[in-house]
Amino acid sequence: MTALAQSQPVTADEGIAPYPELSSAERYIHQTRDRAFLAMLRRHGVDSLAGRRILEIGCGEGALMRSLNHYGAEPSLFQAIDIAPSSPAMAFASAASLPYREASFDLAFAFTSLSSMANDEIREAAACEALRVVRPGALLLVYDFHLNPTNPNTTPVSETALRSLFAGHDLDIERVTLAPPLVRLLRGSTLLCRALEQVPLLRTHLLAAVTKGAA
Repeated sequence: MTALAQSQPVTADEGIAPYPELSSAERYIHQTRDRAFLAMLRRHGVDSLAGRRILEIGCGEGALMRSLNHYGAEPSLFQAIDIAPSSPAMAFASAASLPYREASFDLAFAFTSLSSMANDEIREAAACEALRVVRPGALLLVYDFHLNPTNPNTTPVSETALRSLFAGHDLDIERVTLAPPLVRLLRGSTLLCRALEQVPLLRTHLLAAVTKGAA
């Protein structure tokens, strides 16, 4: 059993997923991301994932899904969608047209998915759909890069863009994640990475909690 069993509260200081299969650099990136989003969940009153209906939009190969299970999400209440699902546990769907009823979920995640969408029109549709399927007062957590000069196939997501996409809803946005090329150059050295992470300009990602307003 993991350090965060389904009956235990989510915490940002203990029980972080170990990611043993990753290099030290990738492990540092994933674990600091996890600490950030767990802390944000707690700030917004989400002390446990147990019993919550959760949706992940753009699940890729399922890395976040496995992390959320480690932190107490119940597989029977978890849905993960992608345009190219990699396992039967995931569903094929476009983020711009989700196959769920309104208010089907208590919590949703969209991690590095908006930046992969082809244009602003699709992003806007995806944002509307994500909010449609969560209940009023629920959270949508968005994690994406606002600076990424190395991947021409993606489009950075700025704070201005997030505020436009989710206009009319409360947003809590913070800058997180030390630039991954730097982390890899430093081989994930905790001491050096944590020191550089104190410089806001070196944090390349935004983490946003979008609270769905009443209809």
